[in-house]
Amino acid sequence: MRTLGHYVMLWPLVLGLAFSRAGLIVASYGSYASTDQGMFTDGAMLVALAVLAAIFAFLLITGKTVGKRATNLIARICIALEALCLFAMAALKTTGGQDSEELLFALSALCTLVSSGAIFYWLRRARGTSTTVAVLLVFSALIVSEAEIFLCALLPDAIANLTAMVFALVQYPCMLWARKRVQPYRIASPTLAHDYFSFAKTVIQSRQLLAATAIGIGCLSIVIGLLRGYPNGEAIAFSAATRMAYGALTVVVSSTFIVLVLMRKQHVMTAGAFIVMELLACLALIAYAAFPDMLDIGAVFTTTLNALMVAFTWYVIIAFMSHGWRDPYYYAIAAWLVWLGCRALSRVALMEAYLISANDMLMSAVIGGLLVLSTQVVFVQFLAIALRSADEQESDGMRHASTGVLAKLMALDENESMSDLRQASMQHNAEEMGKQFLLSEREVEVLTLYALGHTQKRVAEELFITQGTAHAHIKRIYAKTGLHSRQEIIDYLGRYAS
Repeated sequence: MRTLGHYVMLWPLVLGLAFSRAGLIVASYGSYASTDQGMFTDGAMLVALAVLAAIFAFLLITGKTVGKRATNLIARICIALEALCLFAMAALKTTGGQDSEELLFALSALCTLVSSGAIFYWLRRARGTSTTVAVLLVFSALIVSEAEIFLCALLPDAIANLTAMVFALVQYPCMLWARKRVQPYRIASPTLAHDYFSFAKTVIQSRQLLAATAIGIGCLSIVIGLLRGYPNGEAIAFSAATRMAYGALTVVVSSTFIVLVLMRKQHVMTAGAFIVMELLACLALIAYAAFPDMLDIGAVFTTTLNALMVAFTWYVIIAFMSHGWRDPYYYAIAAWLVWLGCRALSRVALMEAYLISANDMLMSAVIGGLLVLSTQVVFVQFLAIALRSADEQESDGMRHASTGVLAKLMALDENESMSDLRQASMQHNAEEMGKQFLLSEREVEVLTLYALGHTQKRVAEELFITQGTAHAHIKRIYAKTGLHSRQEIIDYLGRYAS
């Protein structure tokens, strides 16, 4: 197990991601003094998601990508607007403008939108990384952001907003700091088998599991939305003790995920993540029923579940960005629409659905039914199928129609059947050749793309390395194998496969 010191270069991204999330939570969620702030939180989220949906549609229809310069400009604007929104909210609360609900709602919606943009920037910087790097990034950022949010929860509202504003502005030096450090994809660290970041080796398998994950996130998001307003749609206020319990539980569970991944435990971020989140949902429902006069006890599990879903969604977004062919913003927005869209819609519906919210037993039955759906239909059926070997997948000769549609929507469908099989076969042959000639993992990746006919420039773009680094890898491959041209490599792989 590598020491945490090996990953110290991740700190700029950890802090940037943490501060962008904290600004959003302080502004629109009231620092989690309660599970949320009702329409002020999820209504504002729906407004922000409407804007993001329009951007998503544009990227889907045009297939355009956002260049590096534009990406940096968008990030700077988002950070500035996030800080401005926090300052404006602090000013309103200081001057007695709490009654300006429409203006506060508009600021909440704007802060939600631009904070999301800042979060996307930090996730974008992590594309192409390994399992270990991605897990360390998202859960460390979650822990740091929880510490800041807890601090703000102890302060008066106006001071909390100003504090979050200062932290939001720290994202600027974090951007400069990040450029001077080793990029995440260059950090030598393991990728676990049967994990989102090993999917390039089994293309067909990866589509099914990623699509199934989207369905799982959607179902659990609906559950979270209902649990946050249990049972009548009103936000559940924390006491000092339960607020501390929520923060402590989130830190403990997040730290456990980091330790397990560092120990290279398999299936931690696939089956394990869903099991933990569904367990928290069950515990929340049980606590609500056991302590109907102290709903904040159940809210501890609910809000921890919500926080873990944040980190898990970040993690999946990085995986989508790393293996999809569309612009990274496309995948980030798509995940936001599924995760936060389902949660916000169910939360808003709960506030309006009197027949459900007025009946505790019916409310519990609805949530329990959704958990069963998430577990049985999504987790067991989709994930069990996806975690089978690629050979079993091909022999079955069957693919779920719903998964195929989702794969196309999520832009995991650029190269269809025969091309995918060719790439998977080439990957396998390159791995076997790598064992024979003692090639490194990166050299095997370069060999695969090079043998598929990619130029050195395209190899560099696919692996997020410089063209000079790609050229150096190819020279080392020639030196180790004793081959002298691309055609000799292709011929050797052909003979090796036969």
